[in-house]
Amino acid sequence: MSYCLQFNQFDPLTGAVPRVPFVALGEIADRARHLLRDATTAQIIELAETVEWIIDSGVALANEEADADNAPDLERRQRSDGQWLRDRVFFYDISPKPGERFPCHHHAFAVLALWLVADANFSIQPELDQIGHHRAVLPETADIERQWVTAGRYAIDAMEAICLAEALASRHADARLERILFPNEASGIEAAVKERISIQAKAAAIEKHKTNRAARLRAIELYSMHNYPSVEAAAQAIAKLVHKSPRTVAKWLYDERKGRTPPVSDL
Repeated sequence: MSYCLQFNQFDPLTGAVPRVPFVALGEIADRARHLLRDATTAQIIELAETVEWIIDSGVALANEEADADNAPDLERRQRSDGQWLRDRVFFYDISPKPGERFPCHHHAFAVLALWLVADANFSIQPELDQIGHHRAVLPETADIERQWVTAGRYAIDAMEAICLAEALASRHADARLERILFPNEASGIEAAVKERISIQAKAAAIEKHKTNRAARLRAIELYSMHNYPSVEAAAQAIAKLVHKSPRTVAKWLYDERKGRTPPVSDL
């Protein structure tokens, strides 16, 4: 589940992890704690709140894009939190201060793994959740089978998160070693990679912008050619023709009526 103060009840660095029914939970916690050995509990909590915000923003952005493409809305539970985080984390500058080692991108996944371990723990022992966020979803009265199934799902997601964390940690260590051994080459490679990513991102944005521009101009043209009883009715009719959602088309039409449509060169 989302980050709801799990670390206020489960110490991410020392909290006990049950070995039954999933012995792997303890192993996942140990692996995550090894990666987080340079962090304090307060720093881990702060990063957990950042990770939650990144995931939540990613879900919101995905729904905006789905809406623009007239596709069904997505729910967070349709994908693991590790997958949501993997898709968005590199758009954010998660880097330590000079002379420090925490936080880096791999730490974000290690933190996620630990809060998923806490979720599994609360699923197995609901009475440990004194705040009540987890018990609101899985109450103490739930049967054992449901508790274990829910805990198992969290355990699988936690395993995915720690594997992603360790893969990124390995890449991070390799990059540090490269910068030490070849400082000039490393900086040049890093700059070239960033430039390439920037070029690709800009190209993708331009292509998407062109598609939206054409759809918007066509929607406005169709609206001006017919006498619709309302903007909402027009949006419903036009949306199918421009392959956008009625809500998106309605916004375009309202903007057009209020004179807020950008010039053709800016669309």
